[in-house]
Amino acid sequence: MPHSLSFPALSRLHKHRWVRRAVWAAVALLLLWLLSWLLVPVLAKGPLERKASELLGRPVTVGAIEFKPWTLEITLRDLVVGGLNGAAPQLEIARVYADAELQSLVRLAPVVDALAIDNPHLRLTLLADGHYDVDDILARFATPADAPSTAPARLALYNLTLTGGAIDFTDRTVNQSHAVRQLTLKVPFLSTLPSQRDIKVEPHLSFDLGSSHFSSSAQATPFAQTGKGEATIKWSGLDLAPYLAYLPASLPVRLQGAVLDLDLKLAFEQKPEVAVKLTGTAQARKVQIADRSQQPLLAWDRLSVALDDVRPLDHVVRLGSIELDAPVLSAARDAAGAVNLAQLGAPAPAPTPATSALASTHASAPPAPAASQAASSAKAHAGATGKAPAWSVSVAQIAVRQGTVHWADQSTRPAAALEATGLSVDASALAFPFQKPFPFHGALGLQGSTLSFEGQASDQTAQLKLSVKGLALPLAAPYLAQVLEPALVGQIDGDLGVQWDAAGAGKPGGTGVTLDVGPLTVSQLALRQGKTSLASVDQIALEGAKVDLDGHTVGIERLAISQPQASVERSADGRWMFERWLKGASSDTPRPSAPPDAAAHPWRVQITEASVEGGKLGFADRSQPRPVALNVSALDLQASNLALDGSKPEAFAVSARVGAGTGKGKGEAGKLSYKGTLTPQPFATQGQLDASRLPLQALDGYLADRLAIELLQGEAGFRGTMAFAQTGRGNTLGLNGDAAIDQLRANSTGATTAKTASQVGEELLAWKSLGLRGLHVALAPGTAPRVEVKETSLADFYARLSIDETGRINLDQLVKAPGQAAIPPAAGAAAPTNPAQAQATPAAPAAPVTAQAAAPDPLAPVLQFGPMSLVNGKVLFSDYFIKPNYSADLSELTGKLSAFSSQPAGSEPVLADLELRGRAEGSASLEVTGKLNPLAKPLALDIQGKVRDLELPPLSPYAVKYAGHGIERGKLSMDVAYKVLPNGQLTASNKLVLNQLTFGEPVAGAPNSLPVKLAVALLSDSHGVIDLDLPISGSLNDPQFKLGPVIFKIIVNLIGKAITAPFSLLASALGGGDELSSVAFAPGSAVLSPKAQQSLGKVAKALTDRPALNLTVTGTASLPREREAMQRERLQQLVLAEKRRANAEDDSPVQAAEYPALLKKVYGRADMPKPRNLVGMAKDLPVAEMEALLLAHLPAATEAQATALAAERGQVVKQYLAAQKLPEGRLFLAAPKLAADGAGWTPQAELSLAAK
Repeated sequence: MPHSLSFPALSRLHKHRWVRRAVWAAVALLLLWLLSWLLVPVLAKGPLERKASELLGRPVTVGAIEFKPWTLEITLRDLVVGGLNGAAPQLEIARVYADAELQSLVRLAPVVDALAIDNPHLRLTLLADGHYDVDDILARFATPADAPSTAPARLALYNLTLTGGAIDFTDRTVNQSHAVRQLTLKVPFLSTLPSQRDIKVEPHLSFDLGSSHFSSSAQATPFAQTGKGEATIKWSGLDLAPYLAYLPASLPVRLQGAVLDLDLKLAFEQKPEVAVKLTGTAQARKVQIADRSQQPLLAWDRLSVALDDVRPLDHVVRLGSIELDAPVLSAARDAAGAVNLAQLGAPAPAPTPATSALASTHASAPPAPAASQAASSAKAHAGATGKAPAWSVSVAQIAVRQGTVHWADQSTRPAAALEATGLSVDASALAFPFQKPFPFHGALGLQGSTLSFEGQASDQTAQLKLSVKGLALPLAAPYLAQVLEPALVGQIDGDLGVQWDAAGAGKPGGTGVTLDVGPLTVSQLALRQGKTSLASVDQIALEGAKVDLDGHTVGIERLAISQPQASVERSADGRWMFERWLKGASSDTPRPSAPPDAAAHPWRVQITEASVEGGKLGFADRSQPRPVALNVSALDLQASNLALDGSKPEAFAVSARVGAGTGKGKGEAGKLSYKGTLTPQPFATQGQLDASRLPLQALDGYLADRLAIELLQGEAGFRGTMAFAQTGRGNTLGLNGDAAIDQLRANSTGATTAKTASQVGEELLAWKSLGLRGLHVALAPGTAPRVEVKETSLADFYARLSIDETGRINLDQLVKAPGQAAIPPAAGAAAPTNPAQAQATPAAPAAPVTAQAAAPDPLAPVLQFGPMSLVNGKVLFSDYFIKPNYSADLSELTGKLSAFSSQPAGSEPVLADLELRGRAEGSASLEVTGKLNPLAKPLALDIQGKVRDLELPPLSPYAVKYAGHGIERGKLSMDVAYKVLPNGQLTASNKLVLNQLTFGEPVAGAPNSLPVKLAVALLSDSHGVIDLDLPISGSLNDPQFKLGPVIFKIIVNLIGKAITAPFSLLASALGGGDELSSVAFAPGSAVLSPKAQQSLGKVAKALTDRPALNLTVTGTASLPREREAMQRERLQQLVLAEKRRANAEDDSPVQAAEYPALLKKVYGRADMPKPRNLVGMAKDLPVAEMEALLLAHLPAATEAQATALAAERGQVVKQYLAAQKLPEGRLFLAAPKLAADGAGWTPQAELSLAAK
């Protein structure tokens, strides 16, 4: 022990009073400390638990109390606040430690050197009814107290710590539990004492909430005059999934998951105005947002926002960057057409009871002091400035990486689904309000294609340049399928520029948008139906295109279309192929009318250079009676400065090869070339046209409704100029050049057969070449069409004329007319076949038909043709009406026709010189010469025709049909002449020479049987030649006058006369008009008169020249008509006998001078009563009285005498003819005939002819 503390020293100290008092005080203090240390924990525990239980209304227990009075430290252990209705403890604290300072007595304010709370565990429960399980405790503190002082409470707190804290929150409204662990709060110093207000407070708070960790620290002088401070907040990995149920049901979206990371620095300063500044970074990771139906809407991996300077009270936001990684946007449209993004602003559905209770609970909670303070500060700031300042927002950098956009559309059939991947967007220097445009660029991939873009934008202007690579058109297939049956395929590559101007958008109806397109290519464009390509384009190239949406203008520097292919078709029902391509389209569906603005402000399109290369078009029209098929290949087109509304002619050229489609006449394609100018408005073009071998047969189907012709082949060509224009009055057309139609073949079509439903026809027309040189065509509205041809040539042509089984001529059936009556049978079939019905004389000339002259048509076509030449033609004639059929041909037809034209109305037609030569049936020569004008109305001509040595046996079918006999041999030579005057009067001469015409035996079953052998015998001369002249005249204006039937009727009449009046034919042949079929006699006499002898002389001569004829003589007499004449003839015979009595050798007839004397002698010899004189002697009577008495007493004539008279007459005629040196073998005497007493009968001997 040191010397200073020795016992003697102590003893000396005790002697001093103040020392003793101090010692006793110390002992007392020690004793007080000891008692306090021993008694306070024991005595304070019970009252503390009771008082706390009464205060909280819950059982409160304290495990132990430790008190150190010497250091003023107190510790409460195992503090427990009971739960509601016996539930788990509401609050558990392992230890509460407080270290008070004696300064509290000096400063008259609590001064705590340390306050520690260890392992507190709080349990809170939100009950199902929306109340908390601590509501009863809170209610005890809800009694209003005196208005609190605005000054902060006086205190000084050092070393405040809360460690190991835990909070369990159970929310039965949403069946969620939340746990806070490792709750730590450290406040090194906090004082409101005036002397310590400027000392910085540096609190620290951290905890773990689920898998996240929260940490914060701050430096502040909250109770100083300036109120300045800074705080740092770090929260990593905050998973929001457990808290999603607390989001309001009225939100248009549903947050399905998110993780937040915060690293923020908050600076505030209490000045006359509150200033708050926020910096740092905020991140939202693994965010998933859905719509109200829980369908995915938006998601991303990371959204990072760098806050450089955010001052919400000053409306200032300065962001360093916004980075969005792997965003996924899911846009969708449902079957009703509603888009999910557009539905975000729709009213929310009615909330559920649980969410309603939760919302009401949250709404009823008192606002947090901080929030109230911030709101008050903001209001104070706004009030100080008069009005809230405008927001100022700027972002230094925006970046989007690896974005994805999903689009699903259920309104289409099939449903559409698109996915854009690899979306990246970069933008910089974005500021609002805009000071200048901010630049941006980006790219994305769209199912195999790449789209990149760049540009700049502001609130006044924007520019965008879009580049596309490999954009596949099938991406739009579901949408095109709504209107298109076939699928559209292809690929787009190119650039698109978009400019927007706010000034233009602000105008009425304006958009302020202009487009710059190009270079842009569309490759492998095609419309496909399954594996069949309906239309395709190898490439469409577009350069320098500008589109002004407001100005309705389109300007294109270059448009090139490469290898377009299409099949233009019309089906049998008349529908075009594009009508079948369009879904739901019908002819009666009204088309939407154009907007009024479109009509008032039409679009203007200007193309500087346009081209089509290697095009191929197929055309098929099955709506015609015969399908039409046409192929166009190697189609090339060039146009310059083409404006759809332009009125100036611009260069234009097109060329192609044109061929027939599948089927008839398919061969080498023709060529078409046109080069000239084109004016779009009004449409007009003129240029050089060069066409060759264009297949006319491809368009044959369009002739089927008008002509009964099937065009099998034909090649058209033209070389020259063409001009076409549309005017207000109509269209004008002008052609100048050379035209040709070569290799033409055409068949006539017949009726449709029931078995094959096909047209049965025959070859009708063909030629090798038809040339129209110097062709001029002029068509204009209001003027007469004009066609001029300087020279025409037709070579190696063929034509077929035929008469069908019904007697109809094929040429009469070529032109079809709607409602046309059936064509009557051919004239030959309708002609009378019975010779008895034919007239005995040629047809008399028809009286001219006088018709009122029609006014001339000023628009009648004007046709002018130069010389025509025909080379090596052939015409085949077939008659199927005749059984067996007959065929004949005209070949080697060669000739020429000089110039002719359609003369002006009222003028005299100019006739052209005609020369045509050829052969008939290969042997007979044919020649046609003269003048004609085929265009004259009425027809005007003066032609002569000659045929020499035409073999007649091929005409046997006609002879069998109309005469009943075939022709065994014979030749025909014919000279015809036809002349038609302008008034329509026809004069025709037909001279026929038949040489050695020989008919065969009658044909059994023939429809007619005429005495053709007799006719031949009658008409033939001694050399076997028949020479006929058939003159005809009539008027072509008479609708009843037909040349063919008239000629036929004349020939039939000739044959009929062989039966009815053969001697008339003889008289005609002999040049006389007397009737030679009978020999007249005086009544009662058989003596030939001189006239009768003369007539018999002609008969004898005719029979001498016609050795094939036999003659039969039949004497006739009539007792009733010749009774008196026979008596008188008997008297004459008595007078003659009296003369011969005197001289028997005198055979002379009785003369008139000697007749009275001879009669008197006969009277004297007669034994009959006679008149007497007075002496009884017979009186001398006059001749007449003597004749009367003699006739009265002669015996009456008998029938036998009449028969004898007839026989005598026949014998007299026969003897006379025999006397003319006719062979007796050719003369026959028929039995005499007695005629009845008929009027008009005369005494005669009848002659009849018959062929040997």
